[in-house]
Amino acid sequence: MVTKKASSLNPEHNRKTPDNLRAVWEQLAGRYCSDHELIDRFFNEIERKYTSSRRHYHNLQHIQALLAFCESYAGQLKDAEVVAFAVFYHDIIYNVLRKDNEPRSAQIAVKRLQALTVPPEKTEQVKLYIEATQTHAITASVTHTGDLQLFLDFDMSILGADWAAYEAYTHQVRREYRIYPDKIYYPGRKQFLQHCLQAEHLFQTPVFRDRYEARARENMAQELEVIEGKLKA
Repeated sequence: MVTKKASSLNPEHNRKTPDNLRAVWEQLAGRYCSDHELIDRFFNEIERKYTSSRRHYHNLQHIQALLAFCESYAGQLKDAEVVAFAVFYHDIIYNVLRKDNEPRSAQIAVKRLQALTVPPEKTEQVKLYIEATQTHAITASVTHTGDLQLFLDFDMSILGADWAAYEAYTHQVRREYRIYPDKIYYPGRKQFLQHCLQAEHLFQTPVFRDRYEARARENMAQELEVIEGKLKA
């Protein structure tokens, strides 16, 4: 899955909804709620948020990619429903000018899952998972640590994609941050890459480290070279 090409740079493509996404949501939410109108309304909200013209990477294709990982690793997940709900809502708020996207996304998730009558203990875990995407820290309040670690690795999986997909991702993220001029964006991106490369591990789980860590480091080092070239130009 991570070797698939990232979503097209064409913004019209990014506003299309993958065919099976609504069906996955309806099946997931339908386990707790029989109000089809409410389920449909919440999916329409998800669709509207993730198909904003400002979204180029953090869109429905990103959600679809993470759900594909959920399916592939279903046998290793203790509570796949919590992970799936976290996937749908983890980037529902995405504003590059703010630093609180994750807690705000978590708040929306809690409200929607409460309306769907998802059990409070599951809702609380979804909230914790989404908040964890801000720092990637594992707290003692998490019931299934392994599930959260896999979820975070799913979200970071693009780092270990083939170079073409990774390069497309870097262009998509740059378009999301287009409000910032190059002289601000690229030094910030450089600092982010250097920080990541200094970390002992990029991924939380042994399986992702084994499969994708080396490729991810190669990709980030190559991007760093590209950025340094831009900064010297």
